[in-house]
Amino acid sequence: MASSKTPAKTSKQITTSKKATQKQPTRLAVAFSGGLDSTVLLHATIKAHGATNVYAFHVHHGIQQEANEWQQHCKAIAKKLKCHFDTENVQLSKKNNIESQARSLRYQALYEMCHEHQISDLLLAHHQDDQAETVLIQLMRGAGVAGLSAMPQVKARKQNTEPTTIHIWRPFLNMRRQDLEAYAKQHRLTWIEDPSNQDESYRRNAIRKTILPALEKHQAGATQNLARSAKHLAQAQELLNQLADIDLGLIETSEGLSKTNLIRLYKTSEPRASNALRRWLNKNQLAYPTEERLNAWWLDLAQTQADRQLQWQHDGSQIRLWKGVLRVERAVEEVGEESGEWVFKTVATKSSQAGIPKAQFLAAKAKGLVNTMPRQGGEKFKIHPQRPRKSLKNLYQEANIPPWQRDIPLLYIGDEIIAVAGIGISADWQTTQGPRISPEWLTKV
Repeated sequence: MASSKTPAKTSKQITTSKKATQKQPTRLAVAFSGGLDSTVLLHATIKAHGATNVYAFHVHHGIQQEANEWQQHCKAIAKKLKCHFDTENVQLSKKNNIESQARSLRYQALYEMCHEHQISDLLLAHHQDDQAETVLIQLMRGAGVAGLSAMPQVKARKQNTEPTTIHIWRPFLNMRRQDLEAYAKQHRLTWIEDPSNQDESYRRNAIRKTILPALEKHQAGATQNLARSAKHLAQAQELLNQLADIDLGLIETSEGLSKTNLIRLYKTSEPRASNALRRWLNKNQLAYPTEERLNAWWLDLAQTQADRQLQWQHDGSQIRLWKGVLRVERAVEEVGEESGEWVFKTVATKSSQAGIPKAQFLAAKAKGLVNTMPRQGGEKFKIHPQRPRKSLKNLYQEANIPPWQRDIPLLYIGDEIIAVAGIGISADWQTTQGPRISPEWLTKV
């Protein structure tokens, strides 16, 4: 082979890397498209870790006419190699920006299959040539240090709705495509050739087939050098993240970012403030904003008083300023039945938690008396037996509940409000004795 490294040895390093979890993974998932790169990755991973420990995950995009045949090919290869196989079909919702949309759907499908099979290590077949292409794409976009860092060799991904963290591995990032080709020929592997890879109307294909060869002609080793630059920039980004974490230590609270302290940092050093804000968004699993959007945000913050509300739409979420704190909220136009539901959980008999007497609740439910109604205004509610009724407006203010979370439907039994999300159970209905039910508002994700 052209390199002293081999795909099998590189794949084996997953269990010895210091960035890995302390115990060796018992199961590994390989993103398997059926092309050269992923075929070599699947074969090498099975060779290094054993077929019973490897799952091949294929995503069917339906973009190409041959997609059904490719799906069957991947299933047949997995069967031949005696590893596990799973596949998921996804459908693009729009015709524009196909590359970006297909990539997003592909990753989401891979994550879902990992969670379904309880696998926390996902292997991707990106190699050094892919890394160089990514650097050039980011350069043309005018990306900053984070974008030019390109693809990390190891990345942990945690979804708030999922209990496990998925470690994403790219074991081939230091290997050239020609190394993978040599391995495939040596082991007589068969793979799919996607005709769309020849279409230079796609930006990445144009870089791969025209721009990188031209650069190599004028500068030998250009591909390796671009990938090396990505590694250096990734180290620089890590230092920026460490600086941002120091700054966030003085700005971030349990609720969000202190606007006062954020603006104070901005007046001291605009680059540091922008770096801290980007880091905060990244920690909340949101994309970095464009330079134009970031500048607009700073202008908004400078012109808005601390006690006023402010709202931005960004990356499918809402960033709100309320009571001097910036916080990330899920993006919904209105809170209502479609955004969540009331659920009823049984309280353990020995628990001191208050609830509604189970017998009374079930009797009312059987008569169809349990229902929800939107807030009309002027409602009063009693949350403590020894205290008077108060308006919901006052209770929301006392509980520090933001205005956009105050329109959750109220829970009724007959004509009486029995529970208010964020406030609690009506004092007239609650008990801490005997079998009881606890109503809770569950937000849909």
